Amino acid sequence: MRIFALVMAVLVAAGCSPIENDEPSGPAEEEEVLPVEPDGGIGDGISRPYLMPMVYDEFSQAIEAGAGCAFIAQGNKDPLFAATAPDSDKIAGKGAIKINDFVVVLTHNGVGLAQVEAGGVFSSEAVEVTIEHPGGEPSSEKEGAYFWPATLKISQDEAGSNMYEGIYECGA
Repeated sequence: MRIFALVMAVLVAAGCSPIENDEPSGPAEEEEVLPVEPDGGIGDGISRPYLMPMVYDEFSQAIEAGAGCAFIAQGNKDPLFAATAPDSDKIAGKGAIKINDFVVVLTHNGVGLAQVEAGGVFSSEAVEVTIEHPGGEPSSEKEGAYFWPATLKISQDEAGSNMYEGIYECGA
């Protein structure tokens, strides 16, 4: 919209007028979703925390191996978030994200593997990640894993917030 206004201002300043089109326009198109910029912004000039995909070697060094879950954003094959938890009702799960080329370890607000599978809030001193999915039966299963459509929301002190759509996949 800003680019259109700038082009119109340049045309008016140059003494030009826009071309009029007498043909009826088609139905209104849905508003285009802006892509996420490398700094986490979405084209509105506001910087947001930007998560980077991780390979197994990156997050497995930060959190214990075992049963857990991963959030995979639409269009990605590697997870933006990974979490594991022991099958215990006394020990909180751990999650990992990669932000600014650093892997950050997060602690789940619940305990045990069932809580990690349910999603919820994982946090560190400066970052909070919330995984939301519809719960109930998983949408699909594949080779020992199951998943739901999900949303990942991240809030970072002094850096705003961001949201990703994808799947939350759990299994061994």
